[in-house]
Amino acid sequence: MIKMKIGSKLLLTYFLLIFSIFMITSISFRFISQRYLIHETEQQLQKDAKVMSQLLSKVSLSNNLVQKKLANERAFTVSERLLSSKMIIWRADQEIVYTDMGNVSLDHVMEKSKGPDRKFVTKTESIIAKNGKIKGYVTLVASLRDINNFNGMMRKSQLVSLVISALIALFLGIFFKNSLTKPIRLLMEHMRNFSLKGANKEISIKTNDEIGELADSFQALTSKLKQYDEDQKMFFHNASHELKTPLMAIQGNAEGILDGVVRGDDIEKSLQVIIAESQRLKKIVEGITYLAKLENVEESFFFSSESLDAVIREAVQSVKSLAEQKGIDIKVDIRVFEAVLMDKEKMKRAFINLLGNAIRYAESIIVVSAIQRESEREVTIEIRDDGRGLAPEESQKIFQRFYSGEDGGSGIGLAITKAIIEAHHGIITACNSEEGGAVFQIRCPLKR
Repeated sequence: MIKMKIGSKLLLTYFLLIFSIFMITSISFRFISQRYLIHETEQQLQKDAKVMSQLLSKVSLSNNLVQKKLANERAFTVSERLLSSKMIIWRADQEIVYTDMGNVSLDHVMEKSKGPDRKFVTKTESIIAKNGKIKGYVTLVASLRDINNFNGMMRKSQLVSLVISALIALFLGIFFKNSLTKPIRLLMEHMRNFSLKGANKEISIKTNDEIGELADSFQALTSKLKQYDEDQKMFFHNASHELKTPLMAIQGNAEGILDGVVRGDDIEKSLQVIIAESQRLKKIVEGITYLAKLENVEESFFFSSESLDAVIREAVQSVKSLAEQKGIDIKVDIRVFEAVLMDKEKMKRAFINLLGNAIRYAESIIVVSAIQRESEREVTIEIRDDGRGLAPEESQKIFQRFYSGEDGGSGIGLAITKAIIEAHHGIITACNSEEGGAVFQIRCPLKR
């Protein structure tokens, strides 16, 4: 299969279209123009014949009188511009009174004005005497050869015009081909040179068409790929750091026991550290595995219509004992009366993660509120605490995997929460309230 570039395909299609139009126009013009000229000639002959018959109606049809009358009148022409006509004046007994066609007989003219061997276009009008009787006829004759010659001249003019138009179209076609393929070549070169590791120049194609939109889409895609690559690097860096801490604690205590450095009652303490760090390590690995599953397997979500009030209250009940240990009161204000489409268990886990985070930083109170927005067909859920709030720029990083603020946990919980909310086609944001403390806001559609 022959490989052809898109510019060549467009140019070839363009010229095939022009050639097709040229051929159709030429063929149709050849027949239509000839018929048109014959029709116009017949009409003009009939018009001139009527005028001539009126002029001769008051004259006796004799050679001298007819010639004298014609000498005082201007010559008659078909269309009065390009095609000239001949005239035959004859009496009712078919005796020719006047003719400017030489030795051509009337019968020959009439015979050759019909049929496939047609050579003349004729129109005959009666010459009416004062008493109303027909005293003769005037026949105007136009040569079909003159009509064909005139038609050929028009076709030649058309051919010249089409050739000139084709040359102009060729120039415009090449110009538009280059203007169309140039941004495509730039985009292709940019795509070939794109690298996640090195710096990439920002592509700028402003064509205000689909190619420009494609370039903008590719630029957005490259930005997402770069950000994803950075996130992955940060993830592995943070994961290695987060996993290294419990592993070092386990290794240190195990080596101390093995080398006999740790003795007596300290052995039990070291074993407790090993168990605690092992549990912490297990929890981190489980969190990473769960997060990867959320982000890559959509089938792991099972949606059904659930009461948001019930799900939130179950989550509150799960963390209530922990809140009471720290002397924190949790208030709930739910104003959502419709069922919400959700995966109940995963959404409950998201609320537990948010409440656990709020308990970690709250001073004395946490407020959980939810309101239904009928105009936007969505629910807005807020979890507020009265703690010290978020550090500057922390609201942009808090949902990153393994990001942990001061006194924070492993940094997996909020990343899991974000993945769950986005799987529900929702949005989660974090900021500081005017009264102080952090505010986590979730906006989810009632139905999808």
